[in-house]
Amino acid sequence: MHRLLVRGALAATLLAVFACDQDPVDWQEPRDLPANLSSGDGLSFDARGHLMPRRAADFALPPSPGQCASSVRIARDTVGAWYASWWSLRPDSTAELVVAHSSDGRRWDPPVRVDTLDAGATACRRPPPSLFVDGDDVHVAYAMAAREGAGIFASHSMDRGTMFHTPVPIVYGNAPGLAAIAARGNTVVVAYEDPNTNPRRIGVAISRTQGHTFDTRELVSPPTGAAADPGVAVAAGMVAVTWVRVPADADRAANAPRILREGRIR
Repeated sequence: MHRLLVRGALAATLLAVFACDQDPVDWQEPRDLPANLSSGDGLSFDARGHLMPRRAADFALPPSPGQCASSVRIARDTVGAWYASWWSLRPDSTAELVVAHSSDGRRWDPPVRVDTLDAGATACRRPPPSLFVDGDDVHVAYAMAAREGAGIFASHSMDRGTMFHTPVPIVYGNAPGLAAIAARGNTVVVAYEDPNTNPRRIGVAISRTQGHTFDTRELVSPPTGAAADPGVAVAAGMVAVTWVRVPADADRAANAPRILREGRIR
């Protein structure tokens, strides 16, 4: 009940926060993702603030009863520890979002519950979570049909995944889609498929409080043409968002271009 009250109070402030947002990021114009950045598993910033492909690493899938295998997402911290997040099914086809820790990517600790308030009996037919680790902080963003309404949510742990804070709503809407999360220090950014736009656009929410609250939200993909499958990278004062431009012709969807938009956080 306490979590429902907290989440409800946060939800009530969303419109007020939205109204106060004024150009939180100085954005460049969207452009096609350069070929040299398309070879990895997403993007990251190097120590000089240059974008680079994020390399996928080898790991063993953490075994768990009820696990939606297609929802498993993996992240590593700077000292080599591994984390995995996934949806864990319950008998009524709702699910719990969990995170597990591993020191080597092979042997996994028991998973920790992140969010247990799912009310959508859709079994494994749900978007996978997004997972990002920044030092001791473990960040998760995900779409869920929560009891107070469907939407995109974010939660984080400040003690290496031992305990997660009460989830924070990013946006509510009846058909939430994919989300991506990245962090650097106090700055946390969630890019998401906005469920309240038609055609579907990519939105960005920014927190300057390590993910405790998200102060600004804005749409970053153009209003012409649908966008999907967001990605995000964050560095000191910088953010990069990617998405797929969905073509009107379904036959060309497999070759749809990926778009990059960079900005400086004010």
